[in-house]
Amino acid sequence: MLSEKELITLIRQGDMRSFDEFYKRNWRGLYQTAYRATGSSDDAKDLVQTVFISLWKCRQNLSPEQYNSSYLLRALKNNIINFYKKDAIRKKGVDELLQLNNSNEFTNEDDLIAKELSLTIEGRIKELPDKMQQVFVLSRQQNLSIGEISEMLNIAPRTVKNQISNALKILRTGLDIFLLITLLFIK
Repeated sequence: MLSEKELITLIRQGDMRSFDEFYKRNWRGLYQTAYRATGSSDDAKDLVQTVFISLWKCRQNLSPEQYNSSYLLRALKNNIINFYKKDAIRKKGVDELLQLNNSNEFTNEDDLIAKELSLTIEGRIKELPDKMQQVFVLSRQQNLSIGEISEMLNIAPRTVKNQISNALKILRTGLDIFLLITLLFIK
């Protein structure tokens, strides 16, 4: 059985079998770390996959002598930080757009765009599964905390977080381009 440094040497040379072996040895620990950080199996898998894709892309820059096992963990932690930064920006954007309906700061054109977007978002919210819709409305439109929602609906706080996260992902699907265009017109 090859050591990790030997695998790194072979990966650097483009050996896919060595990369596959390296992946098999390391993915589970990275996945568990990512899952603990996100609470989502899909997000954890995506984050781990991104680490290995990056590793393969920069394989020629790997130094077997300088490689140690903390490299992958460090890369994963950076991906998790970036994941939460992007998620926070998206959530802020969706939250601001949900509030557009209550604002009177628009020109006629802006008002039309905001109303159209608001209707689109409301329609997307109504398409959510019942429990997810209920959690999302309590969180984003009634401004209840995760703890309050958890207590009110008698579900685990992690479930509330997952429901909100999944709802935001669903709402973002297909709205990204519309949001970009809308934000360009509003600003």
